[in-house]
Amino acid sequence: MRKLILQPVFIIAILVFVSSCRKDLEPGNSTINATIKVEYDTTTDGNFNYPLQGISVKLSNLLNGNELTVQTDNQGRASIGGISAGQYSVAATITLPAATYTNITGIPVTEDVVYNASLTSITINSAADNNIALTLQTGRIGDWVIKQIYFAGSHRTLGALFRDQFIELYNNSNKVLYADSLYIATLIGVNNSSPDLNTGFYLTQGEFAGQFDWTKSIDMPAGINANDDYVYTKSLYRIPGTGTTYPVQPGASIVIAQTAVNHKAPFTGVDGSTVQVQDPSLTVDLSKAEFEVYAAPFLTRPLASDVDVPSAVNLIPLLIFGTDFIIDNPGRDGYAIFKTTADVENAYPRYFAPNVQTPGNQARYFQVPRSVIIDAVETQPSEESSRVPKKLRASLDAGFTFVPAGSYSSQSVVRKTLKTVAGRKVLVDTNNSSTDFTFFNIANPKGFAE
Repeated sequence: MRKLILQPVFIIAILVFVSSCRKDLEPGNSTINATIKVEYDTTTDGNFNYPLQGISVKLSNLLNGNELTVQTDNQGRASIGGISAGQYSVAATITLPAATYTNITGIPVTEDVVYNASLTSITINSAADNNIALTLQTGRIGDWVIKQIYFAGSHRTLGALFRDQFIELYNNSNKVLYADSLYIATLIGVNNSSPDLNTGFYLTQGEFAGQFDWTKSIDMPAGINANDDYVYTKSLYRIPGTGTTYPVQPGASIVIAQTAVNHKAPFTGVDGSTVQVQDPSLTVDLSKAEFEVYAAPFLTRPLASDVDVPSAVNLIPLLIFGTDFIIDNPGRDGYAIFKTTADVENAYPRYFAPNVQTPGNQARYFQVPRSVIIDAVETQPSEESSRVPKKLRASLDAGFTFVPAGSYSSQSVVRKTLKTVAGRKVLVDTNNSSTDFTFFNIANPKGFAE
């Protein structure tokens, strides 16, 4: 995490840009101006005298991907002139050094505190007022982090397709943690980039336009903030244990495999067939994974590759999506881990997606309070035109990550390393996956990115 030194800045905005990007943001004789106002969420972070000057605001053109970065003045404002009409995303971030945060709030902390805000789709044109408001929030920084997600899978014919997918969780603290009763969820939401394909659902409007509007779900109670204060699970699994069964040392991780075998080598499927790849270099060895999802006993027609590996502990399924722990390989998922003392299966309600028509035999999804989530990561497709409305609010993940080569590329996203303390790697965790993650060209269980 880069430390921010808070110094007086005597100009309204500092524009930092590459000239080619500026040209694309300002084609022709465009004279459209925009004003960005940034403030802090005092309802969750307290009404302290947080600095408004020097907040970094990034404006991204959704058509061509070009970016422009500005810094706010001492009123939290930044003015941008001469940009072209179009659709933009905007994100704001500021890092408060631990000593600065403690001095402002009186709350002792040992790590820097990061505040984020983001809007995924803003229209800027001559007909709009182009006054953009952003509210900074600090997310929960947990001891557990999602370290690596291998969703892309490997080559359809030469590799293992999707059966080699995995998620890696990491103990980012300096103490022993226990994986017992950790919940791992993939999140449900709009997965179509075109609004015309989502007309069968009630969708949100305004700053987070285009995602499911859960307030319209059948039996959703009034008086709760169904869209902002909760996430909804597409799949949900729990690690078993009695509380101290599965210790994880500081700086160590656990791998949760779809199937915990060496995918580079042939193995026998549940139907007696041989499962193998043509090019072992494209896939991964998951034979040392600590955990796996064995879904076959719960399905009418399990996959041949879904074998029960004795060396890996089976997760407890609460909600299975599809025919195994299959992650969306274009990358249109959100992921969350959480712990709670509640009896999730009985205490957490489940709701239909907000269908315009009365739902028939569709699935219902667990509603999980945002307050219990330890870490969350959002992924997106590599192609900008294929990206879908954002599922996670800025307090959980202000950005998103992706693998540049896309589906079936063998690539995985992996969290960056911040520093090494007495041989223990501390990973970056600012609640913004756009800056926290990079990628491996070939997924690498237990590997580190520098």
